[in-house]
Amino acid sequence: MAATAEKRKAGRPPARRDRLDATAFVEAGFEALARDGIEAVRVEPLAAALGVTKGSFYWHFADRDALLAALFDRWAKGRVAAIRAETDNGADPRATLYRLIELYARGPNTRGLAIELAIRGLARGDARAAAAVNAVDGERLARVAALFGGLGHKAADAEACAFLFYAFVFGQSLIARRSDVALRTAAADLFLRRA
Repeated sequence: MAATAEKRKAGRPPARRDRLDATAFVEAGFEALARDGIEAVRVEPLAAALGVTKGSFYWHFADRDALLAALFDRWAKGRVAAIRAETDNGADPRATLYRLIELYARGPNTRGLAIELAIRGLARGDARAAAAVNAVDGERLARVAALFGGLGHKAADAEACAFLFYAFVFGQSLIARRSDVALRTAAADLFLRRA
């Protein structure tokens, strides 16, 4: 009898949460997106992962599309807040630029990068994803251009340097030689010494 009870218990979904808010579904959506891509962001698997019914999902969101809109909005707000926090420290502009590159050159956040790449991919065909990407890119480029301006660059040159900076930051994280930290660090140093 105990063995039968154990078998039934093993086949059950995780224990139901009585109070689940929309944030839990958004977080579960980010986890699915990072792990398996946009196709994994579906109502039924997310509800199962959270140990709730689909009805719980529909209490917070009209449909999957509404969840995706919430994901894009939360991602954009989070990335904008992060770049503001990373650049609003009053430190020397060059030191701030080195610190920003170090965040990526010393080993990117693979979960964060997977989410970013997925949203950027979706932005090619989804206006809401594109708006989120544009907001993030606009803030990142403006903040980094201001840092290059603090190094004495004229506005147009500072903007060009900011563009090259982010092309490097994201490009180096996609190159297969991810384990070669010394090469990435040397490339970053070379770029910033010439900036």
